[in-house]
Order: sequence, then structure tokens, then C-alpha cells
Amino acid sequence: MIKFKPIEPNSANPFQMPLIDSSDITRKWLDVDYTPDKPHPMRKLDIYLPERGDGPFPTIICIHGGAFWAGAKDDMQVAAYFDGLDYGFAIVSVEQRLCNQLPDGSYNPDGLFPNPVYDYKAAIRFLRANAEKYKLDPTRFATAGGSAGGYHCTIAAAAADNHALSDWTLGYADMSEKVQAAVNWFGVGDLVVQSKFTDDTPMIMPDGTEFKMANYADVFLGVNAREHPELAHFANPETWVTENMPPIFIQHGIADEIVPVECSRLLAKTVERVCGKERVLFEEFEGYTHGDMRFNAPDNTKKVFEWLKATLK
Repeated sequence: MIKFKPIEPNSANPFQMPLIDSSDITRKWLDVDYTPDKPHPMRKLDIYLPERGDGPFPTIICIHGGAFWAGAKDDMQVAAYFDGLDYGFAIVSVEQRLCNQLPDGSYNPDGLFPNPVYDYKAAIRFLRANAEKYKLDPTRFATAGGSAGGYHCTIAAAAADNHALSDWTLGYADMSEKVQAAVNWFGVGDLVVQSKFTDDTPMIMPDGTEFKMANYADVFLGVNAREHPELAHFANPETWVTENMPPIFIQHGIADEIVPVECSRLLAKTVERVCGKERVLFEEFEGYTHGDMRFNAPDNTKKVFEWLKATLK
């Protein structure tokens, strides 16, 4: 069972999540710089291997959520994927640039679209180039993530090796970005749909108070998505779906109050239309809210890992 470190008291971040304690995992590499020729404090990843076996291991390359401006590669969002170690998967957790809020109230332009997409795809290239060193199977890569991470894992899988969404200067330009599967939990999708939903739907805090969060779809895009639908279209994951899209498993709660289930419905319909019904598995759950812990329950994670095993052969 994964342990967590206690949250520091009096944190200024109301959305701070517990960090995982991976001290019991013996085979791991932490804080690996995946763009060594262009080092950046946010471009790091952690690699965890099953306790037994010499590999090469099929690999789940997960990326955290956090509205594109928060979250960390070692926070509790990665905990559900650690069960994959028992199924024989290597687990990689990727950090990328964020559009976090700066002291003057503005948002870090370094984390705006498409920079984080560039980062995540650079991480995939790095892992493929160094697969032998880390005992990974480069022919069996899967992306995975929830919320904003669901956005990243989908757009990376759909736009693999597409020059329009790759920054080859980040390294390993001779390596393919292709993955063989993707798992999207309640992921951000169409940014126009997301932008409207965020403005229209206040967030209710645990104490019952209403909290109006900044419109993170617009922050990530750098402009109001509804006023610039052509730019939003360019940044939407489903825009990049081609017949080469790998199989994707999508799950979303109908009662999601942060990311509308319509985002996943639109994505599933697009994959089905372009690639066929066999390329997408879509499940929606009545009553599930955003990040509902029932997604992390053993019966659901088992279903996900069994699907990955079958898909990755």
C-alpha cells in the first residue's frame, strides 16, 4: 500500500495534495532530467520498476492533473498507477512546465500551450532513447493521466511525431513519440466547452462555500477560448486524432463539477468516427464527481490494468 507524507500545515495552496512516500519501492530513479541538453527545473520524471523481473517492462507514462497550473509528479494523483507495479508495469511519472500564478497575479507564460505538450512528448522520446538503461520496453508504452493530465496523455498519443506539436530542440529528435495505448480519466478536452463550463459552474469547497476559480482553459490557452475558437480548435486533443491513434480507454463521471463529461463524450465520438469503435473504450459513471476516489478503487484499477495488458500484448 502506498504511503503518503503529511501535508505541511498552514499551506497557502488550498488545493495542495499529499505527496507519496516511495521509500518502500527499491527499484526507482527519481528526478531524472529528461531534457539534459536544455535543463529546466520542471522537466523531471520519476521511474519505478516492479520488485521482480529483469524487464524490459511495459511502461505506463503518467502525468498529473491540476488545472494546468498545479500538481506534482509525486503527489497522490500517481498513487492509483502504482498498483500497476503488481501487474508487471514500469511506472513513470512526468513533471512538465505549468502556467502557475506569479506574485504579480499573472500566469507563467512558460507553461502556456503548447509548451507543456512539448515537454511531455520530449519525455516520451527520452524514455525510448534510454529504454535499455531503465529496463523499459519501448514497443509497449502507454500514456495515462487524469483531468489536465488526461488532456496531455490524449494529445500526446494523438499527435505523436507530428511536427506541428513537437519541439525537437528539447532532445532525442531521432526518437519516435508513438505510444501503443492511452488511459484518460475525466480529462480536459474541447477548450471551448471547458471554458464555458468553468465560467458557468462554481466550485463548492468541502465546507460548503462557493469558490470561483480562474478559468484555467483560458489561462492555459493564453486567450479566451470562446472568443478565439480557431486557436482552441488547434489545442483540442480530438483535433489531432488520426487513423494512427492508439487504443484509448476513457472514464468520466457524469456528476463531474470541474471537467464536463461532454469533453470525454466528444473525444470518444471523434476516435470512433476516425478510427472505428474498436479503438476506444468509453465508460461514464452516474454520480461520480471529479477525481472521485472510486476511480482509484482496486476493482476499477484492475480493469484498467487488464485492459492495458491485453492492448499492449
